[in-house]
Amino acid sequence: MPSNIKAGVSLMVAIVGAVAFWLERGAGRDDVAWVAGALAAFMILAMWIFPEARRKD
Repeated sequence: MPSNIKAGVSLMVAIVGAVAFWLERGAGRDDVAWVAGALAAFMILAMWIFPEARRKD
């Protein structure tokens, strides 16, 4: 996947993760908020670190 697409997807995941974190903290669920934030961070990190699966002919 090209880097500019990865950057766009990373930005979207970061925004959604931040909103989920903010909403859960507002609802008083600090544990769920931290899980949502950690999951968003892991998804962004994994997208940049792990290579894409490619088909071998």
